[in-house]
Amino acid sequence: MARHVSVLVTLLALAPACAADTGGPYLQAGGTDDGGDEGGETGDEEAMEPLPRQLLECELTAPCEFPFLGTGFDADLTASAFSPSDLCVFTSLARGEPGLIETVAEFSDATARLDYAIVSPGVALRQASGESDAGGRWLKGVFRCELQPSAFFLDCLQAPSAACLDPEQWVVGCEPLDNLVCPG
Repeated sequence: MARHVSVLVTLLALAPACAADTGGPYLQAGGTDDGGDEGGETGDEEAMEPLPRQLLECELTAPCEFPFLGTGFDADLTASAFSPSDLCVFTSLARGEPGLIETVAEFSDATARLDYAIVSPGVALRQASGESDAGGRWLKGVFRCELQPSAFFLDCLQAPSAACLDPEQWVVGCEPLDNLVCPG
């Protein structure tokens, strides 16, 4: 329970800074935004579409049927406590194959999500979002991170630890991105 409270406190502390609307035009790869189309022809209507704001808007394959919940493991940190979907998450992360990994933490007054788009072996995009009774809906920016080594996730399959249950520990060296460009 203490682990859930610390994650919630961390996420809720960041929520007010993330609650501001960050909508608006985004730069496409190699493009510019001059504030609008003055009637000139672009020749590429798709270049005018705004980029997605969240990883869940990207058309990514989710290798696992359900999100990683990481609940109910505080008393029994054994591999048998994992659901088939949880085992799928660790297996997918160990392989480092491209795809979308979703995690969800449910609390009495809030829901927090931490989503990962595996871009290539060892590299992931990470984004937190959620909602709470106190802070409403919030969305953080996207970060490019290094995945923990494959051995970390293989160890989680054999002998789960507290770090295995904390999706924030699955990555290191995260750097914020200016704009989200869907992988693929």
